[in-house]
Amino acid sequence: MSRVRAVLRTGAFFGFSAGILAAYETRRVMTSAPGQTALANRYRSRLTNGILRVFGADLMLHGERARLGGALVVANHQSALDIGVMLSVFQGVLVSRHDVADWPLLGRLAKHGDTIFVDREDRRSGALALREIRRRAKEGRTVVAFPEGRTFPGDSVHEFHPGAFAAVRALGIPVLPVGLAYSPAVAYGDESFGSHIAKIAARKRTRIAVQLGEPLPDGLDARAAATLARSRVEALVLEARRTLDDDPT
Repeated sequence: MSRVRAVLRTGAFFGFSAGILAAYETRRVMTSAPGQTALANRYRSRLTNGILRVFGADLMLHGERARLGGALVVANHQSALDIGVMLSVFQGVLVSRHDVADWPLLGRLAKHGDTIFVDREDRRSGALALREIRRRAKEGRTVVAFPEGRTFPGDSVHEFHPGAFAAVRALGIPVLPVGLAYSPAVAYGDESFGSHIAKIAARKRTRIAVQLGEPLPDGLDARAAATLARSRVEALVLEARRTLDDDPT
């Protein structure tokens, strides 16, 4: 049954995503420039919420979700589902690895979502990404980043790269840490995106605890902010795990 579920849900994921893309691109042509941001936000919300439903994801959100406007949101990174979760909660723009831009279907969706692509092995790409993060934050956008730079299994939180924190330094915007925990676990390691998605799709459901933290204090330099954010996120992940353990239904 799980194999059948995986096939059906994976097909539904790609079919739903393609349908959203086609509908958005059609509407965008007929929408004036001033209305295109609102249009993109509506379709981004439909896409992320729909994808979470397709995969049987149950979100358990804890903490105060204020209207952030210009902000940097940072979280631990375990799974491809993190992207849908964070964009569903915050409706922001994502910082993503550069090769996603070239993926069929998903790359096009990411570009329409105003995603900031970065190649962490290329200093020029990194510098351009930092400028884009700063520009979006100054425009009042919420930027979502995973400062570990890649996915890691389990609830451990690895070193945060300071780049995103340097980008928003001195802007006076909140930097909000978030902890994510999954039940069952959803490790995304040395496997293809398709294999990872199929593995998640085979489950009846996946429970995801999202623990929102308090903004970091002002005035920190980039490395200090990265270190403190990692510590805060690590504690928030433990809180998220306790939430899942206390509610096993």
